[in-house]
Amino acid sequence: MENEKLDKIKGEMKAKQVAAIKDGVRLTFEKLEELEKQKDAIQNQIKILKHDLFDLKDGRLDRIAERQGMNGEALGISIVIVSKTPGAQVNVSPWYEDYCFTVSGGAVCTVNNSMMKTHASGSFKLKDGTIRYL
Repeated sequence: MENEKLDKIKGEMKAKQVAAIKDGVRLTFEKLEELEKQKDAIQNQIKILKHDLFDLKDGRLDRIAERQGMNGEALGISIVIVSKTPGAQVNVSPWYEDYCFTVSGGAVCTVNNSMMKTHASGSFKLKDGTIRYL
């Protein structure tokens, strides 16, 4: 009789241990899945910002404007907002077409692809002191 009670208690303890192990593994998988989703979102943001940098360097404001027009997410991620200037000149080379260039934080100006290509490249000192080249 005591043997049966002891076996029953052992069985219950083992069941609790197995349940705890399975719960731990399940929660680990759930956390991993959550982090993978965050990673995908962050990688998408990085991709958009890198495209912006390369397009700024190449003087391709048209690409940024097109990307922001087609993808609302890109508009929310980008630090610079680019749109065609209303009432822009007709029969002008795309290189000299005017764009409204808005920097997150306030600066708004009219620029063209030629000006952007000339002035966007160079070295930039970041807040933490590192120097980046574009």
